[in-house]
Amino acid sequence: MARVPPLTRRQGLAATACLFGLFDRPQEAQAQNEVFAAAAARQRDAAVAAGDQPYGAVIVLDGRIIGIGPSRVITDRNPDAHAERVALWDAQRQTGREDLSGAVIFATSLPCPICQRALARARISGMRVGPESRDQGAPRGALP
Repeated sequence: MARVPPLTRRQGLAATACLFGLFDRPQEAQAQNEVFAAAAARQRDAAVAAGDQPYGAVIVLDGRIIGIGPSRVITDRNPDAHAERVALWDAQRQTGREDLSGAVIFATSLPCPICQRALARARISGMRVGPESRDQGAPRGALP
């Protein structure tokens, strides 16, 4: 008999949300993910229009976007201004908090290891990547 792997934290939270009626149907959660993935794609398009690299990201908390990030590596002449970190800086500025526990980042591509470390330090709970908003789990990186 095949062994069924345990649920990830994200899968468990989604299942609990469905049980308690926070999402009427899993399709509604997927539709919401598509909206946020499209917002990340718009940030990517804004970066390209500004002459920068084709990356974009948004950070979502409690169903709303709290941080946006087009890549600004070229336009700001800053090698640290990856889309994910720009979104993180914006979210921290908008909320006035360094700790963004419970937030999820939607990015057009998988964040680099340095960005993942910054996201982990900010306690971002999950990453969704690409137009299909594939779940990549929590950012990887050592916490302080």
